[in-house]
Amino acid sequence: MPRGSPGLHLVNSSVTISPQATVRWRLDAEENIIGTATITGKSDQLLIESSMVLEQHFTNPFDFVLAERSLQLPVTYTGKEISHLAPYLGVSERRLFSLKEWLDPFIENTKEASTGFPTTLGLLLEINRTIAQQFQYSERHEYGVQSPSETLRSGEGTCRDFACLLMEAARSLGIAARYVSGYLCAAVGAASESHTHGWCELYLPGAGWLGFDPTNGILTDAHHVPVATDVTAGEIPPVEGAYLGAAGECVRHAVSISASELHPWEIP
Repeated sequence: MPRGSPGLHLVNSSVTISPQATVRWRLDAEENIIGTATITGKSDQLLIESSMVLEQHFTNPFDFVLAERSLQLPVTYTGKEISHLAPYLGVSERRLFSLKEWLDPFIENTKEASTGFPTTLGLLLEINRTIAQQFQYSERHEYGVQSPSETLRSGEGTCRDFACLLMEAARSLGIAARYVSGYLCAAVGAASESHTHGWCELYLPGAGWLGFDPTNGILTDAHHVPVATDVTAGEIPPVEGAYLGAAGECVRHAVSISASELHPWEIP
């Protein structure tokens, strides 16, 4: 379930599981809220139904003021910040030549004439916007994430692949990045459906963890509901576990997500 944040308040939530299960809640190493269900009965199906009411105050994604030390690259972190952000600063790919070639034009185009250094936010926004425009979105249900080099080569990917590309690009520039898994809720009256989604957050002094959605080329807004974070892109399955039975018995699964806006008097 989502964690509380300055712009997001969890009003109430419930999880119903069939067959009946005992659920124990805890925080993992990333302080994500994880429910572990112990099921003792037998059943030919597993149903997990999660319902929540959220109060969203996050309406302007640009409502922040960057600290002076993060206005231009390279971003400067304090010693205390580095001790906390170290896991989110490491670049995972050994060979980043293709990524460097891809980034060089962005760096050149966002350099300020007076200083010769690129503006941090301008550079990141341009990369974020270009990923959405330059790459083709494609669904892939197999486990795992493409490397940035593969995404650059193929010109297509999933939301987790695009998040991974932006994360590695940011880390190669010395900016801490982490993956976010959650929901993208359609606006009222929109034709699109609500669905699970992946994006990333970059840590910029003054703004803190700032959400970037490279699949759509925007900063995250009130329609993004973050549920969990991880150092590595794509490693946050909504449900995982094991069952006792013969291999191949689990023949299909289905996920249904719906979201709607409530008036204050409609809140249960």
